[in-house]
Amino acid sequence: MATSQQEVDWQSTKKTVLERSRHMFNNPFMSDIAFSCEGSDKKFFAHKHVLATSSAVFYAMFYGELAEKNSVVHLSDTDEEILEEFLRFLYTDECNLTTENAVFVLYLAKKYIVPSLAQKCFEYFDANFTAENVFSLLQKAIQFDENKLEEKCWDFIDLKTSEAVASDGFSDINQATLVELVKREPLNVREVDLFKAVLKWSEAECSRKGIEANAKNKRAVMGNAIYQIRFVSMTLQDFAQNVPQSGMLTPEEMLLFYGKLGGAERTSKIWNMSETRAKEDILIRCGIFDGHVSCGFSSTVSTWEDTLRISFSKPVKFHGVRLFGKKQKEYNVKLEVSSRIIEKKFHSKHNDFGMSWFNVMLPVPIKVQANFPVHLKATITGYHYVYSARVRKTVETNGITINFEAKQDSSQFDKIIFSENLNEIRHYNF
Repeated sequence: MATSQQEVDWQSTKKTVLERSRHMFNNPFMSDIAFSCEGSDKKFFAHKHVLATSSAVFYAMFYGELAEKNSVVHLSDTDEEILEEFLRFLYTDECNLTTENAVFVLYLAKKYIVPSLAQKCFEYFDANFTAENVFSLLQKAIQFDENKLEEKCWDFIDLKTSEAVASDGFSDINQATLVELVKREPLNVREVDLFKAVLKWSEAECSRKGIEANAKNKRAVMGNAIYQIRFVSMTLQDFAQNVPQSGMLTPEEMLLFYGKLGGAERTSKIWNMSETRAKEDILIRCGIFDGHVSCGFSSTVSTWEDTLRISFSKPVKFHGVRLFGKKQKEYNVKLEVSSRIIEKKFHSKHNDFGMSWFNVMLPVPIKVQANFPVHLKATITGYHYVYSARVRKTVETNGITINFEAKQDSSQFDKIIFSENLNEIRHYNF
């Protein structure tokens, strides 16, 4: 034991509870439990009291009827890095999350019922989705049955398909995930570019299997995925310039698609003959505040109104809003969107790992033309949100400039939720 740990007055040098707790993290001083993990001889020192105050599972392990008697607990489902960051959070509320470790940390947070750490992980995912890492996160989400994260990954892939399938991470997915990808309707990518990406994936898969990346083997590793590629949605020029030389199709299959692309009636029981992918509305969420929001809540239930005026530089479909709310409380919300169009009551119960917001969605999205003002009015009954923040005047996201106008720098509105409207829009009288 280090001399500094034996000094009886070290406590006087730590001015806050956080400093003292941080000092005890992975510290053998006063430790009464240790952890080890698979494939490592390293021990992580801990204190039962600290762990039990953060986790009901640890409380049962150390203080329940079947309390753990051993001085070292071995965890076979984690490694050194993940365990260290998990324990760090229990002592300091801090955790060094990365694309590689965040899903594994989330796994421990849920296993030991630490919802505040689970929330931190989801906040990390929301802020760090990129085309380069989304398939890596998707694979881990599927591995650990993290359905919420998997859904977020697919939403991102639907929105930024071209960039995602061009990334190195795409080549690392397994064949089952490849099939799920090419079957999806709302992919935002040219079919010929998707085909090229799948060819690149097949080369990587052949390498992983240690076989030659010839045409026969590449088609074999694709499996059923190849039947979901919509060759008939390509232009005749794209098909002729990219598909024949790939060697992926037999002569009979080539005739089938050339005939279809040439205007002949062709059907197939095994090939997807859809000429388009049905583009679903890809939701875009845009925050209205500039910088950090400092918040607090009233201690009693009341009713109040919040208003916001917005406009978009391009035609959009307006789907709803995200409102701040006190954790695990119920709110009654009446949302008016340019009141002559819709006036409907909503009731939302806040949950989702203690996240302090909830969505209020319109039953049917409203089409909004470019540069036309939309007035939002929310009548809310619940715990009033009070904070200090600055409402942004303008923000650009997904090539759309959004203008905000609020009467004051405080609002229960957190984000607006919309999608691009790529169809021709006639005039709507708001």
